[in-house]
Amino acid sequence: MDRLLNGIDRMTTFIGRAIGQFYFILACITLYEVVMRYFFNKPTMWAFELVILMCGMAWMMSVGYVTQQKGHISITVLYVLSPPKAQWYLDLLSDIMGIVAIGILGYAAWTPAKDAIVMHELSGTPFNSPEPMITKSMLVIGCILYEIQLLVNSVRHLRTYGYWK
Repeated sequence: MDRLLNGIDRMTTFIGRAIGQFYFILACITLYEVVMRYFFNKPTMWAFELVILMCGMAWMMSVGYVTQQKGHISITVLYVLSPPKAQWYLDLLSDIMGIVAIGILGYAAWTPAKDAIVMHELSGTPFNSPEPMITKSMLVIGCILYEIQLLVNSVRHLRTYGYWK
């Protein structure tokens, strides 16, 4: 079981760190667009759509890593004021709520993603990229990665009190 959990953690870490490199590339593309638009009066048709698409993909693909690292933004007032046993239950409740919510989101995103792929849905802008198809597909993949990491975190959490061997 530990090998599986550690393997998922390694995969999540690799994906999260690899996706993090996209932000530098996107900053360069944005800089290129700004220079072309404001200094040469030659805006591109593709830069804005590409940056929006890649930022969305990076966000969706890195959510498992953020979950693994416990890096989500949270309101901690109640948590900090609670005794350790209550904190353990709050963490468990958070994991369960996340599993349910992301499961519902992934289920709801499945049909639109499948339909977008079958239709080869395009953006309809002058660049007419396959952005809607890619975004909808990445949302499903991101939900799967997030769900897997939430399950791993939950198993580890339950192990802290001996509920799961």
